[in-house]
Amino acid sequence: MIKIHKALPVLVLLAVLASGFSGVQADHPQQDVTPTGSDTPAVEETAAPTEGQSAPVDENATTAEWPQVQNNPARTGFYSGSLGTNFTIGWRRAFQPEKIYPQVQAIVAGGKVLVGTEMGNLYALDALTGAQAWKYTAGGAILNSVAVADNHVFFGAMDGAVYALDLTSGGLVWKNQLSQFLGFSTAPLFADGKVMLGGRNGFFYALNPGNGSLAWSYDAGSPILMTAAWNGDKAYFGTMDMYVHAVDTTNGARAWKSPRIPGMAFKDFWPVVTGGMVYVRPMAYGYLGFDTDHTSLILNAGAQQNLLAEYEADPAAHTVSMFRLYESNGQLAPMVIHYNTNTMNGATAPPCVNRDGNLVVPTWLPNKGYFSGWGLLNPSSGILVDAFVDDNRGGGNADENMAVTCAQNMVLAMHIEEENANDTGYFNLDTRRWTLLSAGATNRQMANNTQGGGSNPASIANGWVYHITYYELVARKTN
Repeated sequence: MIKIHKALPVLVLLAVLASGFSGVQADHPQQDVTPTGSDTPAVEETAAPTEGQSAPVDENATTAEWPQVQNNPARTGFYSGSLGTNFTIGWRRAFQPEKIYPQVQAIVAGGKVLVGTEMGNLYALDALTGAQAWKYTAGGAILNSVAVADNHVFFGAMDGAVYALDLTSGGLVWKNQLSQFLGFSTAPLFADGKVMLGGRNGFFYALNPGNGSLAWSYDAGSPILMTAAWNGDKAYFGTMDMYVHAVDTTNGARAWKSPRIPGMAFKDFWPVVTGGMVYVRPMAYGYLGFDTDHTSLILNAGAQQNLLAEYEADPAAHTVSMFRLYESNGQLAPMVIHYNTNTMNGATAPPCVNRDGNLVVPTWLPNKGYFSGWGLLNPSSGILVDAFVDDNRGGGNADENMAVTCAQNMVLAMHIEEENANDTGYFNLDTRRWTLLSAGATNRQMANNTQGGGSNPASIANGWVYHITYYELVARKTN
């Protein structure tokens, strides 16, 4: 049949697991920045075509900060403002030899950009100039993003401690040593008046943000390497034994535990909660869609519905890599069309939720075989309703890790740019044009092509776009 992507050989899967905690990506038509070794900002990227009307900005939405992973507890990755199309580099900061873990997303709050390194240093940089405001050294590697609330910066580290710092000064407010042997590689979730995160010891913790005291803990029974999402008094996360848990954040009690999810690991990224569903992408191979010899059917509604019917008739006959669960009870919801392109090793990056409530997901594109990019998944019908095609450009890289962020008028598709690729760019939803952005880094020191560590989506605040590439934080103005 034309729908199922077969699993790779067992030896390849073992190699993937062996590489699972570090590395990144590469490849594609390239618009490169010549390394300068200088911190002098360089004008980059050309503006996208100006025809068309941008969507209006929601004046009631907060666009000044990006305070936690994917901007909000539900991890929708949506920025309610419209961005300009004159992308230029305002500043950049390289972090070699410390290195930044590939899935670390820059967090923006209080006029500062916050990034932690694999050598355990947390940096606060001025959001407009890149000047260092302060640095704090933790007791272990920082392998994920921070969260910010009430002028406090929260994060976990591989020394098994959770920290709270003063956002203004960088001084230690409190530290809770929750584990002596196993650390934290997940980003904190700030919701329901608590700081919450899962540990490699299998416990999910809730701390009081003011003093760090333990509000409650939940024993998941398996290491937690997936950052949690939250909605409606429940935190959601996957564990390494391939279950998704929902925890009542008012008291730490289990709300539900899902059926076992097919796949190899929940070690990457985060769930996305929208429309009464929890979407998860484990480390897995397979998809429910069309192969590269039948890309003309990618947006064919009838053909897609037929695939969904075939899946529902015999789920065990299919190898898939995206699942959604009902928020109410954790049971598997009807399958959706999905692809696992724009990734290599690890999990496919989760979607962002765009301005009309559809999910931006990776896909083959309908106009060219083996041509990857991005499209819109309608959660009601479970099928793709659009693909972001601009002539022969599609903003994707079939076998390398990319991640997406949704703004009011565009979708940002970001590549970590490891070793030799340049696929970062944006799709203007109003003009339907792709614009390629250069990697923006000043050097490629310590770059590699192991493809095992994932990618980080862009952060957006005050019309600026922040992204980490080649272990370098690049800040772009868009107006």
